Amino acid sequence: MKTYQYRDLSVIELPDSLLVTACDSSGGVGEKPGDELCVATKYISIFAARVCLFELLACGAQIIGLSNTIVGEMHPTGEALIKGIREELERAGIGDLPINGSTEENFKTSMTGFGIFVLGMANRLRITPSVSADVVICIGKPKYGSALILDGDPEIANYQDLKTLVKNPAINEIVPCGSKGILYEANTLANIYRLQFEQLPNDLNVVDSSGPATTVIASIKPSALSGLAAIFKDKLTIIGYFR
Repeated sequence: MKTYQYRDLSVIELPDSLLVTACDSSGGVGEKPGDELCVATKYISIFAARVCLFELLACGAQIIGLSNTIVGEMHPTGEALIKGIREELERAGIGDLPINGSTEENFKTSMTGFGIFVLGMANRLRITPSVSADVVICIGKPKYGSALILDGDPEIANYQDLKTLVKNPAINEIVPCGSKGILYEANTLANIYRLQFEQLPNDLNVVDSSGPATTVIASIKPSALSGLAAIFKDKLTIIGYFR
């Protein structure tokens, strides 16, 4: 059995399939007195679940398991966090997925801490190597913190956007962007294949954080650009190309 890491994913090779895992964590954000940023508790788990689900779905994995670790009591913190996970799973179309987890019932906590681990399975990773002349597009606008509309931001990438990209054979690789920003992910993808990313002028903030996978970049065949532009319209931005 071989285990390796690809980008933010851990991959375990089984005889006939792959197990793929993703994780995320949060601390100091919530409704407890010691939290540095006050946010309704359920949004912590909503966005953490979103990050993991986007990473796994982008590589073609089927989600088969989810566990969470809650550094606090079940009521009310744990209940709110589990509610957020459930809501995000519904948005992803897998609302019946079992949730396993653990809470802290022995000690009183003054700060919210949360971790999530999501497990996927695939016959192979949905990764076609990026090549020179690939166009690099971005779907969605990068947002984080107070800039996000918490209950369904129409300007960020969503699960339908991701599904459309995954199904298109003219798209080589799909990468959700998080706290390191769009430009970092584009350069990282280029480095994997010993390519150079050439940035083109655009209106996006490609340097700052993209928060909880609010944007997705993809390397695509140039011939696919017009069709994708017709589908995504204003949500699509050409950010550069590989050479």
